[in-house]
Amino acid sequence: MAIGKAEKAAYNDEIKDIKSSVDKLQKKVNETVSKRKKMPAIAPYYVLESVVNLLLIIEDYLKMNDLSVEMLGIKNETFLNNARKEFYKVLQQMEEIVGKDVDRSLRENDEYIDRIERLNPHQILKLVQRIHFVLRSLRNKVGETSKWKWSFVELQSRVAVITKNITKFSDIAKLRDPRVEYFYDRRDLMQLCKESLTEAARQYRAKYEMAGKSREDLKRSIEFLSSLRRIHVIFGESEDAAKLKNTIDAARMALESEDKSKEDKKAKSG
Repeated sequence: MAIGKAEKAAYNDEIKDIKSSVDKLQKKVNETVSKRKKMPAIAPYYVLESVVNLLLIIEDYLKMNDLSVEMLGIKNETFLNNARKEFYKVLQQMEEIVGKDVDRSLRENDEYIDRIERLNPHQILKLVQRIHFVLRSLRNKVGETSKWKWSFVELQSRVAVITKNITKFSDIAKLRDPRVEYFYDRRDLMQLCKESLTEAARQYRAKYEMAGKSREDLKRSIEFLSSLRRIHVIFGESEDAAKLKNTIDAARMALESEDKSKEDKKAKSG
């Protein structure tokens, strides 16, 4: 059904203030770039300020899409795509602070996290939870039929790595008394870390099964499961570690079987 001029005008009027909000937030993001250059000693905090503003921008784009669905009956692909692009910026900036290596030693996290030591565990938890929430919202609004469907596997994996790399496992190991300040925040962040690593591995495995059986996708799934298993081992969660070892071994066997099959085909054709 065609959208009339009156409906379009009403929609444009409704989103006018939200567009203005995006412009103001974008200006703030741009301002933090110069602040970081002027004050490199506290640059990581300006990066975090930029991340918070980028998340607000994404939420504004999603609001404008929601209004399009509500008032015009259609998704606004431009706003959804803008939100997706801004989320990549969130990931890039978080990776500047905590790195992007999934197989990094858990002890190595400390030197990265110490760069933002003024943030307490509650503040870190809330920021990470918000990043996860925005990713879920974006994925749900883009939808399963979008051409960007499989790109969300990479986004999920990068969020999982950020979550792992911003988790101070040394403090979790030392401060196990529930009476200690921020005990529950640390516990919740580690749980979110485990869940996000599990989800990243699951999504890479699903992509492997449903989108061409790329060897790299299965390898990435194994990487995330191995990272999760290290956490279980360090914290003495032997039953969970043993289950994961079986899953990892089965996935590696699938890779080896695939390699052997390719070698056999090559030998026959040669």
